[in-house]
Amino acid sequence: MTNDELLKKIDDAPLLMTTEAARKKLRKPRSVYGDQIVFMLAVTVMAFSRYGVRALAVCAVSVLCCVLTDMIGCFLSKKEYGIKDLSTFAYGLAVALMLPASVPYYIVAIGAVLAITVKHIFGGKDNYIFNPAAVSIAFLIMCYPQDVLMYPVSSAGLELFDTSGAVLTNGIESYFIKTGAMPALSPLEILMGSFAGPMGAIHILILAVSAICLICRKSVSLAATLGGMGVMAAVSYMITPSLDSLTFQFISGFVLFGFIFLASDPQTLPLTNGGRLLYGLLLGLITAIFRQTAQIEGVFVFALLVVNALSLYLDRLWFYICSGVKRLIAYLRENLGSYERISKNVKQGKTPALTDTQEILIEPVNYNMPPIDSKVTKVKRKKRFSIKDTKEYLQKHFNQKDKEANEVGTADSASEEAQTEEDENDRI
Repeated sequence: MTNDELLKKIDDAPLLMTTEAARKKLRKPRSVYGDQIVFMLAVTVMAFSRYGVRALAVCAVSVLCCVLTDMIGCFLSKKEYGIKDLSTFAYGLAVALMLPASVPYYIVAIGAVLAITVKHIFGGKDNYIFNPAAVSIAFLIMCYPQDVLMYPVSSAGLELFDTSGAVLTNGIESYFIKTGAMPALSPLEILMGSFAGPMGAIHILILAVSAICLICRKSVSLAATLGGMGVMAAVSYMITPSLDSLTFQFISGFVLFGFIFLASDPQTLPLTNGGRLLYGLLLGLITAIFRQTAQIEGVFVFALLVVNALSLYLDRLWFYICSGVKRLIAYLRENLGSYERISKNVKQGKTPALTDTQEILIEPVNYNMPPIDSKVTKVKRKKRFSIKDTKEYLQKHFNQKDKEANEVGTADSASEEAQTEEDENDRI
C-alpha cells in the first residue's frame, strides 16, 4: 500500500465506520420487500374492486414475466436463482399498479422484462443503482404514451382479453397541464380514488394507511419520505399558494405511490439517516421543478432516476457537512466565547489588574556558532566530463597499465638472468 492510499484510507475511516454502523441498524432487504408486497396486495384488492378481474390479470402477467426474466438472467449469468429474493415480486407488482387497467398485456410484459433486465445489467442483487420499476415506467411513458397515460373511467367495458369497449380519459395530471387548473373533486372522492389514474396510485386512503404502517415497521425511510414530501409541498406552495393545487401535487401521477414503494427501495437508498434526508430533499425539489417546468406526465419517475444516480455520494456529502458544521461550531466557541466573557466582565467592572500580568524573560541561548571572519573560501567545482576528457582519462589509464606491465616484465627478466648466472657458477 502506497503512502497516498494509506492517507486516503485514514481520511475515509470515520465515514466507513459511520456507514458500517448505519448498515447494522438497517432491516434486511428481504423483510422490507415482504412488507411492501403485503401492502401492495392491499392496493391490488382495491384495484380489483374498482376494475374487476382485468386488474388482477395485469398484476399476474407482470409478476410472472418478472420471475421468468429473473430465472433466465440468473441462468445466463451462471448464478443460482434465489427464490427468497422478494424484490422480483415487488417490482412486478409495482410496475403493474402504476399502469392503467386497460393497458394491453404485451406492454405489461415489455415493462416487466425491462425492469428485471435492468437489474441484471448492473450485476444483479445489491449492484444496481436505478430503481427497476422506475426505469420500466419511464420507458413505457416515452414509447407508449397513448396506452400508458390513458385511464378507464370505470370498470364498464373492461373485459379480460378485450378492452375495445372501455371509455378512456386523461388523468388529472394531464388535465392540469392542459388547463392549468385542478378538476373539481370532493375530499371523499379524493380519499376513495374516484378519479381517473393508475390503478394502484389513486387509492389515497389506502396509500396513506400503508405509508404509516410501513414507517412504523421501518420499511419506509422516515427522513427520505417526509423530507421529500415536505420540500415538494413547500416549493409548490411558494409557486402556487393554493391548498387545492397542493393537494393535486400529491394525488396526481405516481407521487404518493412512488414516495412509499419506489423511493424507499433498500437497494437504492443511502445508508445513513443524513444521506437519506438529503436524498428525500433532492427528490422533492427535483419533482416540484419538473412538475412546474416539464410539460409531461409521470415526472416523478424521471426525478427518481436523477436522484438514484446521486445516491452513492449522499452519505459522503452528509459526512462532510457534519464535519464542517462541527469545525465551525468549535471555531465560534473558541473565538466568540472569550470575547463574550471579556465584554461581560468589563460591563460588570471586572477589569484585569496590573499584578495579573507577568514579564516573560527569555534567557540568551548560545548555539556555539563559529566566529564570522572576512575570509573567502573558494569552492573547487568539479568539471563536467566531456568525450574528450573521457578519452584522455582512458588513455592515461591504459598507459599506466602498460607501464606497470613493462616494469613487471623487466623484473622477471632480471630475476631469470640472475638465476642463470647462479646456475653457471654452481656448474663451474
